[in-house]
Amino acid sequence: MMRPSRTAIAVGGTAAIISVGYAVAPKSVSEVALAQPQSAGASFGSGVYDGPEVRNARGLYQARITVTEGKVTNVEAVHAGSTLPQSLEINAFAIPMLVERVLAAQSWDVEAVSGASFTSPGFTESLKGAFDMAGLS
Repeated sequence: MMRPSRTAIAVGGTAAIISVGYAVAPKSVSEVALAQPQSAGASFGSGVYDGPEVRNARGLYQARITVTEGKVTNVEAVHAGSTLPQSLEINAFAIPMLVERVLAAQSWDVEAVSGASFTSPGFTESLKGAFDMAGLS
């Protein structure tokens, strides 16, 4: 079971605490360059799969899925945009919505989040790669 993390985000002088079902730590360029795709299957139809790193104008996006007996049981953002305040603000609401949609649909092909024009396609493109690696596409 995931434990929600709390992230403080300051926007326009106002601080807000946002609880989400995962924690995303920004990584340096050198850490990103060294990251390797993960695929560790515990049994047939089970494992952890990283999608490819997807870069766009708002940063780097990478998704990780956990599959248990052929069902996606967890979705995480390994990388989610940049550390710029606007990116953090958008991803604080967009990533949890995308995670919820993926888990409900059991598919990477979910509706984009309004207002997340760069996050939605970046994250879902990486999700597609993770689903492909898991043999779920």
